[in-house]
Amino acid sequence: MSSRTQVLSLYRSLLRTSKGFVNYNFREYALRHVRESFASARGATGEEAANLYQAGLEQHKALKRQVLLSQLYPAEKHAMEQEVKAAKLEVKSSLPSR
Repeated sequence: MSSRTQVLSLYRSLLRTSKGFVNYNFREYALRHVRESFASARGATGEEAANLYQAGLEQHKALKRQVLLSQLYPAEKHAMEQEVKAAKLEVKSSLPSR
C-alpha cells in the first residue's frame, strides 16, 4: 500500500524529471501526460492504487532514461523558447519623421 506522501513524492519527481527534456514539445507532452494521468487516477483506492503506484515508479524509470537520451542529443530550440532580442521588439512609429 502506498501512502499519500509517497504518491505526492512520485508526482513531484515525475514533474521534475519531465522538465529535464531539452525539446520543448517532448517536455510539454511529458508534463501534460503526468498531470492527466494523476488526475484520472485520483479516486483510486486499495489494490488499484497500489498497482498504479508501481506503474508510476516504472514510468519514472523510463522517463529518466528518455530525458538522458534527450540531453545527449540536443536539438535546436523551439520557436516558443527562442529569446527575443530587444532590437527586434522596437516598435517603429508609423508617423513620418519631421
